[in-house]
Amino acid sequence: MNGLFGDNIFFLFLFACITIMNYSRMSETQKMILFYLMTFGLAILKIISINESLLFLFIVSFLYLEFLTEDSEKIKFITKLRYKLLDFFFLMVFQYQFILLLISFVFASTRFQTYISYMNFFPSNLSNSLVQLLSIIFFFIAIFRMSQEKFKIKSFHALLTEVFIPPINESDLDPYEKYFEILVRMEDKTYLSRKKIGHAISFELLSSKTKNFWKSIRSVGFKGTLKIYGNIPQFFRGYSTLEMQLVRSVALDSGYNQTLTKKVFEILYTIIIFNSMKEYYNRNDYVNSDRFKEYLLSVYVYNIRTNINGTVFSNMIKYLGNDINDWSQEKFYLACLGLPYQEFSPYYILELYKDIIDELSLDTDFIKSEVNRLGSIERNYYGAEKETTEYIF
Repeated sequence: MNGLFGDNIFFLFLFACITIMNYSRMSETQKMILFYLMTFGLAILKIISINESLLFLFIVSFLYLEFLTEDSEKIKFITKLRYKLLDFFFLMVFQYQFILLLISFVFASTRFQTYISYMNFFPSNLSNSLVQLLSIIFFFIAIFRMSQEKFKIKSFHALLTEVFIPPINESDLDPYEKYFEILVRMEDKTYLSRKKIGHAISFELLSSKTKNFWKSIRSVGFKGTLKIYGNIPQFFRGYSTLEMQLVRSVALDSGYNQTLTKKVFEILYTIIIFNSMKEYYNRNDYVNSDRFKEYLLSVYVYNIRTNINGTVFSNMIKYLGNDINDWSQEKFYLACLGLPYQEFSPYYILELYKDIIDELSLDTDFIKSEVNRLGSIERNYYGAEKETTEYIF
């Protein structure tokens, strides 16, 4: 091997990494752990410098995660360099614990060890040994947390085969149109009018939600409004666009409860995933490619859970039924009311969206009776706990 590559450590390192990439029985996380292990070994044994080690790691990891990944659908859909870079840096920092690895590299560096020796806390040899020990500890913490996979993004292949079904070119979107109008008006009024898919922040949406908040204060007072908007995580959820709500619900394998990481994820991947999909469908002249936003709404209905007066459904279809001919606008209205997980008070049910009720001539008697029926159900739905909050007219 030395005769083939001479003293060029990079090509030896690259050859070893390619061998690991080709080992099909290992997961992506396991391969990344081995990449980290080889790089850390080169650094701590002083075979190459810390900077060279990090450069080697970045080159190999970027090639593997963005160009040589087993997720062939990701390679096909995500083609823009800026999206690949955003995806790569997010994966390295949040999924593959690069910050912890970087700390271990800092401890392993000659410069840091020399600096600690100058502090004269311990004899030089002892201080170097302690710093190296800390380096090894941080390295093992990094790979241990990687192996736990507490935050993991779903592969593009899984999204296309498990979530985005039927595919856009096989979807009949016309029957959903009258229901899409209700969903958009209640959750994100500017969704269809926004020119670009995946805007992370909609100032029009913020304005709409703020108006609803002040309207509630004028109608039921500050205490009544606090009851409606008292769930802080769900309050902020209401200020996410429909695309952000969808991406955080369908594109994570694990880590939904990691609030800050999840927020960064949804801001970035709303742009990466949906823009990449739209561009791919347009580029290949897919049927319905001009109705991509409506297609996302159909996916939303089939994947987002709703809590109607304390009864939780794993997705809106579980309440509405699989046959769209059995749906009603009243039931769809209730399913949308349950999306923010807010208390079903009389004001929230009948007054907050009174313009929609009046315009569509919704049957308020049916809405009241259905709210009471769902509030009195004594079974759990699809693994979700039944809330104790219940309102009876």
